Amino acid sequence: MGLNFRWLVNAGLLILPVGTTVGVLMGVDSHRQTTGQEPLFNTPSSGPGTGGGTGNPSDDRITTEVHCEKQTGRIAPTRGVQYILNPNQWGILEDTVGAMCMHMSLNNNGSYPTPSSAPPFFVTWSYAPGPDTQPVHAFPNVQVVTGLPMLLSKVKSINLATEWTYGVGDTPALKTDIAALTANAVNTNVAVDMFFDADKNKAKNSSQAAFEVMVWFADIGPAAQVIGLPAGTIATQVINTTTFELYSGINGFKQNVLTWKARNMTENFYGDIAPLITQLNTIPAAKFDGTNLYLGHVGMGTEAFSATQNVTFSMPVLSVDIGV
Repeated sequence: MGLNFRWLVNAGLLILPVGTTVGVLMGVDSHRQTTGQEPLFNTPSSGPGTGGGTGNPSDDRITTEVHCEKQTGRIAPTRGVQYILNPNQWGILEDTVGAMCMHMSLNNNGSYPTPSSAPPFFVTWSYAPGPDTQPVHAFPNVQVVTGLPMLLSKVKSINLATEWTYGVGDTPALKTDIAALTANAVNTNVAVDMFFDADKNKAKNSSQAAFEVMVWFADIGPAAQVIGLPAGTIATQVINTTTFELYSGINGFKQNVLTWKARNMTENFYGDIAPLITQLNTIPAAKFDGTNLYLGHVGMGTEAFSATQNVTFSMPVLSVDIGV
């Protein structure tokens, strides 16, 4: 499907133009139910609601939600680490061509494979290329809530477990096919995004924090470039057999951006990424002194730049365990 669509409804996906009202969404949902199709919004009559919390131990159902709005802060029910899921279409402009929907599977009882496991999710999106000054349209992600902000000096480990795929189409792929993505002019990445500042309130704010530290597990397409790429790498680090290369630069918010990019695409990663932060203290070119900094924000997802037709990013496994 090309980018000249206005809106599409099928069994697995709802894509709507930016600005579509909740009333339209609910109208579509009502039609699906009356025609015997699975509803888009499956909210139990009793359960955690949008406020999250510990969940209902006696409710073993899984709630599937689809969020196509520009922003939402969906706090997942949990008995462990608290997460917020958000389509985060922060780069959408009035004339943007394209859209995104985020599908999330929430366990009503708040129980997941491990105490630090996040709910599985996938996003389907397509955008026309944006201007060079703002090529990113969205960063759909899962954000850690529990324990943040905290002094970086107290962080002993950040154990990350993740499995993800990217594919062309409306459903999650079993394996990422770079050739198919390239053929459809997909520009995107897969990354952990973290923010730091000496002020713990600014550390929570992605546009006010002094430092942004990213860990990229994939860069797909020529437009998906790390900040500081022309200057080249300033350091390397190996974490659990994955080699990361460090780049440094300044973004549009005048923040110092430090990006560790995996040398090769890494769909499955299990390891402690805290050394990628602590090593920054020893690299003069990084201009990073973590002595009095707070870690205020940790999220993982994909930066959606552009694609000629629908693509789907799926993350069935994510766990972020911050050790102190």
